[in-house]
Amino acid sequence: MRLHDIAFYVALFFILGVGAASLEFNIWLFLILSVISGFTLPILLSKSTIVSLLNKFFVAVFVFISFLGFFYYHFYFAFQSESIVFNKEIVFQGEVVREPTHGLKTEEVDVRLRSPYEGEARIYAQPTRNLHYGDLLEIKGEIMKSPTGRLNIVSFPEVSIVSRNNGNLIKTKLFQLKEKLIANLNAVLAPQQAALMSGILLGERAEFTPEFKKQLNRSGTTHIVALSGYNISIIGLTLMGILGLFFRKRWAFYLSLFVIPLFVIMTGGEASVIRAGIMGMIVLLAQKQSRLYSFRNAVTITALVMLILNPKLLASDVGFQLSFAALLGIVYLFPYLEKQLGWQDKEGSVFELKKTGLQTFSAQVAVAPILLTTFGYFSPTALMANILILTFIPLTMFFGFLTAILGFVSYELSLVMGLFTNFILSYEILVIKFFALSWL
Repeated sequence: MRLHDIAFYVALFFILGVGAASLEFNIWLFLILSVISGFTLPILLSKSTIVSLLNKFFVAVFVFISFLGFFYYHFYFAFQSESIVFNKEIVFQGEVVREPTHGLKTEEVDVRLRSPYEGEARIYAQPTRNLHYGDLLEIKGEIMKSPTGRLNIVSFPEVSIVSRNNGNLIKTKLFQLKEKLIANLNAVLAPQQAALMSGILLGERAEFTPEFKKQLNRSGTTHIVALSGYNISIIGLTLMGILGLFFRKRWAFYLSLFVIPLFVIMTGGEASVIRAGIMGMIVLLAQKQSRLYSFRNAVTITALVMLILNPKLLASDVGFQLSFAALLGIVYLFPYLEKQLGWQDKEGSVFELKKTGLQTFSAQVAVAPILLTTFGYFSPTALMANILILTFIPLTMFFGFLTAILGFVSYELSLVMGLFTNFILSYEILVIKFFALSWL
């Protein structure tokens, strides 16, 4: 068995173990399934139909690795210390560990509790926009478990600021830059267009109205503002096609690869965005290498590392599931369909409608089971809506970045560039609203 196959199976069986534990599998049932999988997978996926004695040894190792994943999940939570008084009004201090989510009606503020308490809690507060990452707060309220039991929540407590700038300096500056970019967009764009542009560029959805959120869901276009791996990979692939008009193919690839980390840094570098950035880069690398097993190993080992850091992602984080499922669809299903249909666009095509449409379809097919089982719906209009919007996403991002950056230099220049940005965004909002109509 080759080294890259060993690495793949080690990561895969560890992930299977974590998945079984998170789904509360019976340990003996899991043992039986692990042994069966351990013997059948190498046969099904190997070019040779005969499994050697060495491979049988690896089977035993893989079964053992799956048990490591199973027990790691339980050990992880056993060592997560938490000391919190629930369902009783108390006064406690907590440091804001992430930039608050500023909504129209509430602010979501995640805090790490200070001694004598220990753990994290999410504060739902009035939308003052006065709370920021690194603030030390004094809070008077009642901590309760959320309905799912996954979060500790405090609803509309009394909050006062004890001190500021207690967080990491680099993260603080990044969040401040993000807020300034959003302010520059708000200064020159119409309110709904500015909100959508902030979502596309920075994953910021605080200014979305409930009605617009519903329209995004019904049209199947929520992902364009979610900074998922699907979103970034589509942007990276399309950007590479456009850059290919002006640069050699090799330079277009490296420039596209360079843009993704900058994008991640610009949005603050949170864990979900880092995951999305890694996935977007993996898609570009997989296309460059044209070696599926390279992508297979990269995506599996990336998932392994993320689950070691937080094993509950596999079962409870829908974004994690959608990111990996969509990428598998783009990298595995898309090339197959493209070959079978003969839908290769002419090299250097500006819009590459066939390619964008087929990539979108491949991703939609891959994520459909998750959407149906998790949310109970799947938008039948998503394919056409995404083709009409994703084709213009690189252009939208280009004008959007220029509009936001020019705001640091000149309001007038930003206003002029904002005219072009506003026009493209108005078109995209029109598409979203049209495909969200109930009769469709």
